[in-house]
Amino acid sequence: MHIVSLDPAAVTDADIADLHALVAAAAAADRPNDPVPPAADLAARLRGSERPDRRLVYLVARTDAGPAGYASIWLSLLDNLKMGLGDVRVHPDQRRRGIGTALLRAVAAELTAGGRTILLGETDAGGPGDGFARAAGGRIVETDRLSLLRLADVDWAAVRAAATASHPGYRLVSTTGRTPDHLLGSYARAKTAMNDAPHGETDLEDFVFTADRLRAEETSVLDLGELRVLFAVHEATGEVAGFSETRVGRQPERAQQMDTAVVPAHRGSGLGLWMKSAMLLRLRAERPEVAELITGNSTGNRHMLAINERLGFRPWQEINGWQAEVPEVARRLGAG
Repeated sequence: MHIVSLDPAAVTDADIADLHALVAAAAAADRPNDPVPPAADLAARLRGSERPDRRLVYLVARTDAGPAGYASIWLSLLDNLKMGLGDVRVHPDQRRRGIGTALLRAVAAELTAGGRTILLGETDAGGPGDGFARAAGGRIVETDRLSLLRLADVDWAAVRAAATASHPGYRLVSTTGRTPDHLLGSYARAKTAMNDAPHGETDLEDFVFTADRLRAEETSVLDLGELRVLFAVHEATGEVAGFSETRVGRQPERAQQMDTAVVPAHRGSGLGLWMKSAMLLRLRAERPEVAELITGNSTGNRHMLAINERLGFRPWQEINGWQAEVPEVARRLGAG
């Protein structure tokens, strides 16, 4: 077994097919109730990994029989420069053979070479990944809840009432695809409201949001499907007071509710529920093939969880967020 780094510019269709077989097998074993991401999504992520605001590294553990495991590393180039987010997956038939340990050792080496001292990662709460992360020196710093909404179960009368409620001084603006230029700067400023979201004990610094970063994020999302954003615009200033983002991918039956936030100066007016309700009505009318919507929130974000529960979202999966010191990971794994 040897570990290689994938060059996004040189990834072949055969590489994608082999790696997708591994991803599909791991997903089927670990989350049998979730759809397996299509190969086209994997190809888009690998080949579109080069962006000015981040660096992505993909490591593959290869055997004579093909890929046995892989790791991805997400490195921000604008903020949180001491951190890296790592994800390790091993084929179910190849587990407990040291492959995950070898991959995590390679992740620690990559972070060390880049001057990063903190490793972040996620595991399905209560799953085998918890023990693996703990043995590597990690500690749980946050727990997120994935929540699922089945549109067939939605109380549409209540949603319509929330979506059509009066909010004097604000108007809703709906976009599909790229954000119009005249809203982009205001959108970037509004995005900083995400820094107020609870993140447990994670040593995160504030994220930097710029127009260029949003354009890069849009490109990444559009490579995977369709991006829809609903803006609450403050009439007096023309500024974005809040936003709610949704992605409809190549498997449209389950869409993803991404970030929703309200700028602090505009909180307390019910804009969050208003935007989310209006987005649901829009999805129902324009994308009737969407049957489910999934979203994630910190379990400490009681306000947003309450809005989601009011709309009909129900708990689906809990995710543990882990943090570890890279030198400690390297020491435990014999990498330094």
